Amino acid sequence: MSTQETPITPIEDLENITLTDLKDNSTFKANALWQDSPALVLLVRRPGCQLCREETIRIASYRDLISDKLGVKMVAIVHENLDNEVDEFNKGYWNGLLYHDKEKSFFTHIGGGKIQYGGFTSFLKPSVWFNIRQNMKTGVAGNFKGDGRILGGIYVIHQGSKGVEYQYREKVWGDHAPFDQVLTAVKNVSTKKDDPVVEAAFQETMDKVKKGEIAFNKVLDENSGASCTINGPCA
Repeated sequence: MSTQETPITPIEDLENITLTDLKDNSTFKANALWQDSPALVLLVRRPGCQLCREETIRIASYRDLISDKLGVKMVAIVHENLDNEVDEFNKGYWNGLLYHDKEKSFFTHIGGGKIQYGGFTSFLKPSVWFNIRQNMKTGVAGNFKGDGRILGGIYVIHQGSKGVEYQYREKVWGDHAPFDQVLTAVKNVSTKKDDPVVEAAFQETMDKVKKGEIAFNKVLDENSGASCTINGPCA
């Protein structure tokens, strides 16, 4: 499922990407992320960007549904590692699995085979100013550290080798994937979606999202995301 002109990325293009765990600088192949459970992969344009932090908080606010109930692993990917920036981002806005894509391979593939850039001319676009004004209402702060030109996006990937269910490429700064589409894709890849309790929780959440009642929890539980590991299923 995709709502953009860029074709769905073949899973073969993603599975051998090398990722780095910044906690110990160990490396592994990306397919370990979805080997034992489906995965939601968030490609972060810049950890210090308040627009990126806003999207991250919004997705992290639904970890109970996405990871704990639907069993979909939630992973954030950054393309650069600046002193303290990634750690601050993870502790304050994501609080879960986060890895470094040194070669920017995920960002290349979400762009359809080449990295997509959003330069300072983006400030001339009315849509960017709209996104900034909306962000100011959330009170999420940011900084100007790092390379914010490389556009990110999101992947929702089936367990094993079945492939990508959904992808969304950031078109301009602050462009976020429609949240109802993300949740629908997450349910589609879930191996727990037929559980009546899970289905009820999902439907309750979707009803609220369709009404515009989207959760936004700026204070994350310190144990958030602890039930998932790189190459294991979510509890």
